[in-house]
Amino acid sequence: MSSGSLVTNMPSDSTITLSLVSHTNAGKTTLTRTLLRRDVGEVRDAPHVTLFNQEHVLVSTDDAKLVLWDTPGFGDSARLLKRLRREGNAVLWFLSQTWDRMTDRPLWCSQQALKNVREAADVVLYLVNASEPPGSAAYLAAEMEIIGWVKKPVLALLNQTGEPRPLAEELREIEGWREELKRWDCVRGVLTLDAFTQCWVQEDRLMETLASVLPEEKRETFSTLRSTWTKQHLEVFGQSMKELSATLAMSVTDGVEMRPETLLERVGIGRSGLTREFGMARQQMAAQLATRMEQTTDRLIALHQLSGNAGRQVVNVSKEHFQTPTQVHESIWTAIGGAATGAAAGLLADLKAGGFTFGGGALLGTLGGGLGAYALAKATNLVRGVDARVHWSRGHFIEQVHLAMLCYLAVAHFGRGRGAWEASAKMPQVWEDAVKAVVEEQRAGWEHVWKLAVEHESSTADVQAELHPLTNDLGQRVLRRLYPQMQK
Repeated sequence: MSSGSLVTNMPSDSTITLSLVSHTNAGKTTLTRTLLRRDVGEVRDAPHVTLFNQEHVLVSTDDAKLVLWDTPGFGDSARLLKRLRREGNAVLWFLSQTWDRMTDRPLWCSQQALKNVREAADVVLYLVNASEPPGSAAYLAAEMEIIGWVKKPVLALLNQTGEPRPLAEELREIEGWREELKRWDCVRGVLTLDAFTQCWVQEDRLMETLASVLPEEKRETFSTLRSTWTKQHLEVFGQSMKELSATLAMSVTDGVEMRPETLLERVGIGRSGLTREFGMARQQMAAQLATRMEQTTDRLIALHQLSGNAGRQVVNVSKEHFQTPTQVHESIWTAIGGAATGAAAGLLADLKAGGFTFGGGALLGTLGGGLGAYALAKATNLVRGVDARVHWSRGHFIEQVHLAMLCYLAVAHFGRGRGAWEASAKMPQVWEDAVKAVVEEQRAGWEHVWKLAVEHESSTADVQAELHPLTNDLGQRVLRRLYPQMQK
């Protein structure tokens, strides 16, 4: 995204200006970092950290730009409002005063914010602390009245909304704030845009709303800027799906050479050696899978212009699972699988222990007599292909698809304002439900890909060619389930 703190001179009709305002310490600079995809300003849990209006470019073309101003927070709004009400022309009087930023910082900061709104803003973005229920913030009425005097359109942005929730809950929250703010004519819309958990689809909703509230003479310019912005984000989405499809293609075509079982082993006699070989094969494949997923996550982080990396922890594999104690690395999937159940939870356990657990460590102690090598492979989520190799089973591969998309959602919803990327201990259930539903809708496609790789020995490149449109469709469907207002 084209962004920066230096703004070149352009005619005013080629510049769209947004002023981000709020009560002090509501998260303006944090949201600014998230929208810009880079670190700007100073973020501290203290009032009046930002003292001056700061100008940044959100997106630009050769002859137009969309500018975002991060402003100082309003301070003692009630005291300020009393002063303004005593004046004939409240705003002009207020802006003509000289405040001491050291001895009366709340009024100094309020003055800077109001000055920016009056002189620069096409639209005011008023950041709301949604962790407080509507009606509980004593300062809200005073600040809305003060902003209303400037007569600029205002969009209220709900920040600090918590983890993603079902759409119905989000809409109820929006409606509650819309009801609270409807008494001020300047408020033209209420949107959710959390600095910590926003997604580019929600930013697109902001762009759509801006188009409807801008002055008529600036809408054509904004249309060009919005198209540029949308193109940039769609490119990031497309590259992300390409990364996932490449990883899944390597995984489904992955395999380890295995000797054929003997007749006695086939009926369950003397199979300890074969059991050990299956364990080694699974260990190798799980380690490769974990490494690939970590590398893919790092590329997703970079694509979304976040800092940090997936990171891995070393876990010890006990002797009961393998003859020699070994150290293997924990995949990022272990950190995002808090909501996973069933086969997905089994996959996470496998990756966490490098494939040594055999389904939680129970397999070695529970195999009964007569279990053949085919059943053994199936129990360890491995199958023999038409070649001499073993591969991940169909069900195991489909769970990999599920978890890969959860990984994308975790990165795509991570606001840069939070700092360096880190995995959450538990994923929102609404994500888990959406991914599970769409993967199931596409099951025939995923099974077709698996057959191409395992039963027909197609190359990784050919499999990826089949996977890419399927993965792209998966991403679009999941996002539309989560955000039905998403543009086509």
